[in-house]
Amino acid sequence: MNNRAGIAIDIGTTTVALYLLDLETGDILSTLGDVNAQNAYGADVSSRISYAQAHGHETLTQAIRQQIQAMILRACQKADIKSEQIKRICIAANTVMQHLVAGFSPVSLGKAPFSPVSLFGEELPIWEGLPVAESAVIYYPPCVSAYVGGDITAGLLASEFESLLTPSLFIDIGTNGEIVLKHKGTYYCCATAAGPAFEGAEITMGMAAVSGAIDHVTMTGNGDIEFSVVGGGEPKGLCGSGLLDLLAILLDSGVVDNSGRLNADRFYLTKEPADIYVTAEDIRKLQLAKAAIAAGIEVLLHFAGISDSDIKLPALAGGFGSYMNLKSAARIGLIPESLLSVAKTLGNTAGEGAVKTLIYSDAYKRLKKICSNCEYIELSSISFFNDKFVEQMGF
Repeated sequence: MNNRAGIAIDIGTTTVALYLLDLETGDILSTLGDVNAQNAYGADVSSRISYAQAHGHETLTQAIRQQIQAMILRACQKADIKSEQIKRICIAANTVMQHLVAGFSPVSLGKAPFSPVSLFGEELPIWEGLPVAESAVIYYPPCVSAYVGGDITAGLLASEFESLLTPSLFIDIGTNGEIVLKHKGTYYCCATAAGPAFEGAEITMGMAAVSGAIDHVTMTGNGDIEFSVVGGGEPKGLCGSGLLDLLAILLDSGVVDNSGRLNADRFYLTKEPADIYVTAEDIRKLQLAKAAIAAGIEVLLHFAGISDSDIKLPALAGGFGSYMNLKSAARIGLIPESLLSVAKTLGNTAGEGAVKTLIYSDAYKRLKKICSNCEYIELSSISFFNDKFVEQMGF
């Protein structure tokens, strides 16, 4: 190990992923994941903006900074290196999260005209108390708009979208679902308020994809339902990918009809040793989330002047996108069924993009070029989106 280490961080609204790497070799020395410490102040960006408006952003900033500081020390201990060896940091996140960790108020992002304090794309000084070299700097990838952030530009860099010449779709399904459609050199972008349902939040028995979460559900030939649990052992709840599978099965079996109506107050996946179930309200939240994503895709196709049959690469990013069953996604209408045969899951592209930003000598230039070719579409101002959203509510 040389004396130059780097830290790449993906701050998601729900989770935080950190990578410690050797800046000379590009080798990843250790990785860590944790639930975002800001969750105590709201499950989505809108609620955190509301909190900042009522109480100031300082508490939220302190929460994420303290969490990052602790994670850096744990990562260094894990890799047996000194934190003073860390010379460069890249933090990729949605625009609200980048504002908060950088110490900027996100309040202006919550109301029209949704004006960010910064769109980043630059190096900023480290904050006091960060356990890294005194000369270290933090780079924040450029944001396209208030709701298409540096996690998306970093994800496009990691996914090599610059080299794709045919119509390609990039979907990051999280608390705030971002969608990018590249066509003829232009990146058509939008953000949908999908909510945290696909990440297991605000669901009765929902949870993050951690030990004890049911992550996949299947139906056998004789109609029995089987499931797998993260880490093995007894189930404690359902994470996003498990919820998606279960909804697809309930639709196929008629327990949920095409309008989204559950034929009982709740459906039990298991009653022993713990009650694991979904409620009618849970189904409704999943329905709203899938409609928002599906309608966003239709809007981008409309602006690009193409149809879903023209898409040659639909890429699904993020933790949820990585683990979900694509057939289940198509069954509930989250993605068009025509894309199923060519769809790919890419993993945590924001984290990978943050890593590559520290490794690629031309990363800053490439990120700025991606950003300059983005055309942001504000869905809240388009009646066409509302029409498609209503259409997509059905299964």
